[in-house]
Amino acid sequence: MKLPKSFLAKIPKEYKREFINTTSRDNFIRMLIITVLLAVIEPFIALLFQVPGSVNFYISLGIALFAVLFLPILYFNKKNIERLPVPYLITIQLLFLIVLLTKGVILSLLEQSHLASSSAYFLAVFTIAAFMTIPPSISLFIFFLPNIIFILLLPQFQPLPMLIMTLKINTLSMTLIAWLLNQMISRDKVKSFINEKLIIVKNTELKKINEELKDLTTRDSMTGFLNNKNVLKRLKEETERAKRINYSLSVAMIDIDDFKHINDTYGHRIGDEVLISVAQIITEQCRSTDIVGRYGGDEFFLIMPDTNVNDAAVLLERIKLRVRDTSFVNGIKLTVSYGASELAEDSEHELFESSDAMLYKAKRKGKSQVELQLERDMKSAEIN
Repeated sequence: MKLPKSFLAKIPKEYKREFINTTSRDNFIRMLIITVLLAVIEPFIALLFQVPGSVNFYISLGIALFAVLFLPILYFNKKNIERLPVPYLITIQLLFLIVLLTKGVILSLLEQSHLASSSAYFLAVFTIAAFMTIPPSISLFIFFLPNIIFILLLPQFQPLPMLIMTLKINTLSMTLIAWLLNQMISRDKVKSFINEKLIIVKNTELKKINEELKDLTTRDSMTGFLNNKNVLKRLKEETERAKRINYSLSVAMIDIDDFKHINDTYGHRIGDEVLISVAQIITEQCRSTDIVGRYGGDEFFLIMPDTNVNDAAVLLERIKLRVRDTSFVNGIKLTVSYGASELAEDSEHELFESSDAMLYKAKRKGKSQVELQLERDMKSAEIN
């Protein structure tokens, strides 16, 4: 499988910072674990296995001191990843990895005096390969520069030419394997991140589709208002809420006068345009808390929470005047009639029926009427 030239090139631009934050957070957690281990283990190695005053003794203590000093830096960076600039985050990680590999190189070189081995170097290289997520170009530098330094300095510490060649081949091949291992892990990290983002995008799209499908089943496709079934469902909910918290609730039936004449004269396409325009006027005049539904062909049902019937009449009068003063498509002029009721001890069905009865009463009295139910005995007042 051909590796990409740039590790981050596979990440969409809008996700690059998020991906860097994610991988940096993971890297800092692992660096914290490694640092804690170094701070605890290296002093024991120095005291139990090294000769006091020797180079190895001071190297182990130096590594432990570096780990102790580096711990708060790593912890601070992990906590503040979202706010820290990317170059700074990368620099801190590079510094840590360079120090870790430098330790492996130095200890492996010092081993040559009594043991032809590079185990410390291998341990450092494979620890980084297995636990850190690094871009290919940076990882090439991180892995192979210390290896080159080790190969160049090896003759100064290992006198046997055959062992030098063997160590060069071993370290170079193990470094290459470690780099490939690291890239396999890093590529999996990228793939996992991208898949996660794709899932989020797909879920968002699916949620949007579900909402659109829900709208198709709950709303009238022409006006966007709630359909007959769902506006009555909302009426039941609002009626129960009004009774529970003791606030006013008014409802109104709205009907376009002589709408059949418009359909018969101009055709249903023009009639639909007029209907949509009337719906827009109702929407513009209503408050955000009002609930509007299309009850029938040219009938609308309006639910007005926290509104008494007199305040409702003001809103209906405003709609009536706006419709009356509007010149619709083909210069068509319209009027509308209304029947409104206020909740007393009614059920939602009685409240709906009383507003419907008020509408029919307004129709019988003539066009452009607002008929209100003010009392339970259905006394009404007319607003012309």
